[in-house]
Formats: sequence, structure tokens, C-alpha cells
Amino acid sequence: MKARRAGAALAMLASTCTRGDSTRAEPEVGTKTRDTSLAMEPSHAARSEQRTVPFEWRPPEGDPEAYAMPESADRHQLVMTRGVEAGGRYPVVIAMHGQPKRGQNPRDYAFARKVIGVAADLVQRGEVRPLVLALPVFRYRGANWPAFDLVAFRAKIEELLREQGHEATGFYVIGHSGAAGCGGDGMNRAHRIEPAAVGFFDTCLGAGWRDEVRALARAHVPTLLIQSVETAGVVPRQPREYSATFDFGRIFEAVGLAPVPCTKHLPAAPLRSLDLRCAANAQGTTRGYVVDTGDGEPAHEAALPVAFAYFLREYLSARSSE
Repeated sequence: MKARRAGAALAMLASTCTRGDSTRAEPEVGTKTRDTSLAMEPSHAARSEQRTVPFEWRPPEGDPEAYAMPESADRHQLVMTRGVEAGGRYPVVIAMHGQPKRGQNPRDYAFARKVIGVAADLVQRGEVRPLVLALPVFRYRGANWPAFDLVAFRAKIEELLREQGHEATGFYVIGHSGAAGCGGDGMNRAHRIEPAAVGFFDTCLGAGWRDEVRALARAHVPTLLIQSVETAGVVPRQPREYSATFDFGRIFEAVGLAPVPCTKHLPAAPLRSLDLRCAANAQGTTRGYVVDTGDGEPAHEAALPVAFAYFLREYLSARSSE
């Protein structure tokens, strides 16, 4: 039975997500799970405040209209959280939004507000180290992240960091919804920048997602899969794109994951009642969770802050060293 289920999942083909970006809800922040007062540095109050650098950039082969950002409010953003000081070395998290509405301006995408809010909250409380968020954007014209080149984008970020007097200690990549799996580039070739860790958050489950998860496993890159309701990209196509009843177990099996005991340290949301709600590959480098954030599109949006907060706590904890 498992072989048949995995075989069906292996037949997933790339498709275009019909919806995807967090464009409606207001920012949510992570949930405090423990007292972190002892982790705060004595000089915390005097540390530099958060600042943002908007910038223009287009992939070498990118569609000029998809990446046209004449107004500052619509441009890519480099966000230095509180505590990022001149001359310092910091982790860089590249965070990629899902599919926006056709004709929508990037300034109205809710994704950036959400991930900035989560990171700022965890850094403020001392749970996560100061970090740099790199937030690329594109305008939807029929394809997600057309010709996006993470290698070229990383080079641009390193250039900007030098101008700001900073240096990257490592690059992390996360994305939501149409950031991976369903056409375009986005996160589908994240392994090319040799990331320190990668997170797929309720992303489309097309062939691009499947192939990239496997590539990251071969490269032994820590990879976090957190799904809630997104079923776009699955073949055969599901009756509902955002379904709380979908069995993500067969999808996890298709990328080499098997059930593992659920530990106490989990995402800040209930888990669905599935055999593979907690899963991992044989090496333990790829982990998957199926969280219960509700049903329908609201559940899809609610999964993002839950997943991002867990990712930051797992890989950028203030209690760990580089």
C-alpha cells in the first residue's frame, strides 16, 4: 500500500498555483514558549534599532515588467533587525512570498509584514540572534518568480551588506505557498547557494518542490517542511486547493520521509491526526510536520507565522553559536 501511495505521489507534475501569497491577514508574531530573560544581554536596550534598506534588482534573465519597482515602497527589502551593528557578522534569511494577485503592488503584500513581525518579536525577546532578512518581490504576470536566480540574488545581498558594513555568516532560505513547487524558479533551486537551512511552509507540492527537497537531502542541508492545507501541484488535482482533510503522509513518503516520534519541541500549533504528522528522512536532515491551523485559505495564511517562528527557533536560536 505504501509503495502505491508513494508511486502516486512521485507522479506530481509542476502546475501553476491558483492562489498563494499572504496578502490579507495582518502580521502575527511567534508565541512565547519559555522565559528568555536570562538570554538577554545587559546592553540589549542600547543596541541599534531595526532598519530597512529598499533596493532595486532584477534577475539577469528576469522579465523587466515582473521586476519593475520604480517606487521605493514596492522594492526588495533588506531588513536589519535590532542588534545588527556596523562591522558585525550576521545570518541572512532570504524569505520568498507566494503568488500575489495579478496587478497587485508589492507594498500591499502581507508576507513581508508577517515575517518581519515574527523575526522582530523573537529577536526583541532574546530567543533568536540578530539577523538580516532579505525580502525579494515580483509582480504576478502569469508565472511565479519568473527566471529568479538565487545565486545572483545572494551576490547582490552580499554587495549591499558590504555597503552597510556587515558580513553574512550564512544564508538561509524560506518560502510560503507559490514560492516553490508550481512553476517558476523561486525556491526550486535553493541548493545552488549552499544554504545553511531551508524551510518550505505550506508550499505548492509540484515537481519543483519534490525535486528540490530531494536535492537538499543529497546535499545534507537541514530542511524543514511544514504543511497545513496547501494541495496545489498534487496529481491528480485535488477538489479543493486548501483542504484540512488531505493526507500529506503520501507526499512526505515521496521525498523519503517516514514517521518519527513527536517530541515536546514542536511548532506552536496543534498537529493533525496523521501517521506522518511528525516525519523525517533516514539521515534526520529533512523533517516534516503537518500542523492544524484550521481549514481553507485562512489556515493557509495562518501557517506562515507558525512555521517561520519554529524555523528561527530551530536554526537561529540565541542559545546556539554559529
